[in-house]
Amino acid sequence: MKLNTRRTCPVCGIPFSGGLKFCPVCLLGMGIGGGSESGEIGPDAARVGSASEVARQRFEQYEVVCSEKGTPIELGRGAMGVTYKAFDVDLHYPVALKVIAERYLGDESVRLRFLREARAAASLRHPNVASVFHLGRSGASYFYAMEFVEGETLEHLIKRSGRLEVKLALAIVTQVAAGLAAVHKNNLVHRDIKPANIMIRFEEGGTVMAKIIDLGLAKAVDQSGDERTISTTGTFAGTPEFASPEQFGGVLVDVRSDLYSLGVTLWESLTGDKPFQGTPAEVMYQHQHGRLPLEALESIPQPIAVLIEVLLEKDPSRRFQNPAELLEGVQITA
Repeated sequence: MKLNTRRTCPVCGIPFSGGLKFCPVCLLGMGIGGGSESGEIGPDAARVGSASEVARQRFEQYEVVCSEKGTPIELGRGAMGVTYKAFDVDLHYPVALKVIAERYLGDESVRLRFLREARAAASLRHPNVASVFHLGRSGASYFYAMEFVEGETLEHLIKRSGRLEVKLALAIVTQVAAGLAAVHKNNLVHRDIKPANIMIRFEEGGTVMAKIIDLGLAKAVDQSGDERTISTTGTFAGTPEFASPEQFGGVLVDVRSDLYSLGVTLWESLTGDKPFQGTPAEVMYQHQHGRLPLEALESIPQPIAVLIEVLLEKDPSRRFQNPAELLEGVQITA
């Protein structure tokens, strides 16, 4: 029997159905977030501050949302900072709040990279790219607020499903390609397209919505040499399993590099595995010189397998040259 009673959230004041356990707006009481999960949580992950410190801190009009245990709800954790579920107390809606890591606050190059990331993301407005709409500073901490995307990451969906149906995988790739077209139009390259950076939400009727999140490695295609050092600083910028061969060479990359990463993402979506696995050094070598294990695509319709092969050409000139070409290719194979 359906419950018709109504409740009011004590935090945001939004009325909602008594049949729901949590407020659908600020998710009061939830122990997990519904937004992005980009980044790996581990012993080397960035530290922003203790959980109690973050829980007490107010970032201008944004309050970090905590679980029933009083701990901040983390949506993602990466090299530069942590993303929290937060709530805009003025406008009464949820946001994702990315805060620069404490250990980087005195590093001017990282601060510039963080500001560049926020500005790059804020320059984009597209249905398939999560929007950034506020950059601020609270005490010594820099932060920016971005769209809170409901759903789950493609990474989580693949783990949950094992592999995706071809129709669903192509629908997701089509939307990500449309988002990359907007990135390309703004003269940017994402540099870290992977399932963990793609949010998926299923709508009524079974349709799917995909959004690119986390432009932490985005940069201008014609960026100057001085600016490039902000993101390289002697280490590889990206995720080796999804990176293009040219990313490992330390040269300027363009949207064709993102299309290669999208090809690896499509491969994993359809097979449940990445084409190249091993240590970072082994994966790097295989992306640059290794043969694609095309036997893994034997159960995939041939036109889709050919499309993936084109995306994963080691020479950028032999791939689709822009998202529009990829979208045309998907339309032909569908």
